[in-house]
Amino acid sequence: MRKLLKYLLVVLPFVVMAACVDEQNIEDLPPTSEDATFSVEPTSENPNIVNFTADREFFRMQWDLGNGTTVEGRTVTGTYPNEGTYTVTLTVFNAAGSASFSQDIVIDQTDPTLLDSPIFNILTGGINAIEGRTWVIDSARVGHFGVGPNPSQAGDFPEWYAAQANEKRGSGMYTDRYTFFLDNFGFNMETNGFVYLNEAQGPNFPGAFDPGVGDLSAPYEAPDGLTWSYTEVENGFDELRISEGGFLGYFAGGTTYQIVNLEENEMFLRYIDQANEELAWYIRLIPAGFDSGEDVQEEEPSDVNFNFEDLIGDGTQAWTLKSAAGAFGVGPAPGNDSFFPNGNDISDERACLFNDLYIFSEDGTYEYDTQGDIFAEFYMGVSEEGCQDESNLEGTPGEAWGSGVHSFEFTPGEGSTRPKITVTGTGAFVVLAKAFNGGEYEQGPPNENASVTYDVLDYDPESKELTLTIDITNDGGVWWTFVLVPNE
Repeated sequence: MRKLLKYLLVVLPFVVMAACVDEQNIEDLPPTSEDATFSVEPTSENPNIVNFTADREFFRMQWDLGNGTTVEGRTVTGTYPNEGTYTVTLTVFNAAGSASFSQDIVIDQTDPTLLDSPIFNILTGGINAIEGRTWVIDSARVGHFGVGPNPSQAGDFPEWYAAQANEKRGSGMYTDRYTFFLDNFGFNMETNGFVYLNEAQGPNFPGAFDPGVGDLSAPYEAPDGLTWSYTEVENGFDELRISEGGFLGYFAGGTTYQIVNLEENEMFLRYIDQANEELAWYIRLIPAGFDSGEDVQEEEPSDVNFNFEDLIGDGTQAWTLKSAAGAFGVGPAPGNDSFFPNGNDISDERACLFNDLYIFSEDGTYEYDTQGDIFAEFYMGVSEEGCQDESNLEGTPGEAWGSGVHSFEFTPGEGSTRPKITVTGTGAFVVLAKAFNGGEYEQGPPNENASVTYDVLDYDPESKELTLTIDITNDGGVWWTFVLVPNE
């Protein structure tokens, strides 16, 4: 028995080594086109909807379905509304490399029912719109173009910079027209001679020049035969893609756009700067000829009947966020939350924010009471975002943004000037710690003994709803708005 055990101890290392060598050899061999073969099977419910299954399994399997869609997985499904021949390509990857295999599929006839979708109809005008639907940049509206962080922090909107109405006139962006066709998913880009682009893309555009409004413009004529595609994305924004040679609005190196919002008369898109992936650009488009007039400019301030006694009540008044849609949000104008959360009620998912108390007393004292929990974000120095115990702020750069006592001043309205509430102290704020006049904190701690001023946008003496707003750009580009009610 001892001899056998001794023999096994000598032999087993060689067996294990051989197994490792074999495995290493497998990993060292890149796949071949034969490894990327796949089967094609039209679905039983519709021959224009086709299932594709790879013959082998790899850790990454990427498909180009030939219809403008790319997906990943071993088994995927492609939809082909229009008749024609489509080249489907599967690319497989292992540690040693990649290989591709392609085959054509033939769709015998067009299925109009697959073309009749709300998204397609909004983009193209629908099956009866032979000339397609043309979109343009909503140049007259504040926030039609801008940039923010990637990944998003406060929400999916141009948090760092939002263009004023017609600010980029002369760049070429406002004269470009983009037409989407349902027929064969055609796309036409009419540049009127030149386009607007990120400075980093200048070397790719001969004749690029400074238009005098920032970045670059360049002479450019888009090619014929452009197409568009739409992809549903699980747990993310759906994507709109333009084929190579075409793009929308402002070129930052890519042609894949995340659809933040798509309505009958508005398309709000987000896309990543290919020269700096920490930046996300935003553009807002409207159908050609549509007038977005009522949202164009900030409305002139109107007289608001709100005074010091309304703020402090019988001597001390605690206020809290109203639990309803529109009570907390950010947009291109006061009272507008189209950047975030775009009309959605977030009082349940951020319940810890909607129970906070903002207490004003007649002696000029202002107190912030978290009620024991906070909605924390990374700029505060916490390890994770979301509702959590206030004690998580202890020892962080954002500790001063917790419960505390500060001071305030009230400035009555006069004529067309709105009433104002100014809170002062290290970490003093109302509702949103990061927002201050002209900016947002990207990290703590807050400035010492700083003041933040909020405009009183509206006050309803019957419901006692108090609407406050703050401009974080100092040029009217991005406004946070909060609706407070007395804590009864």
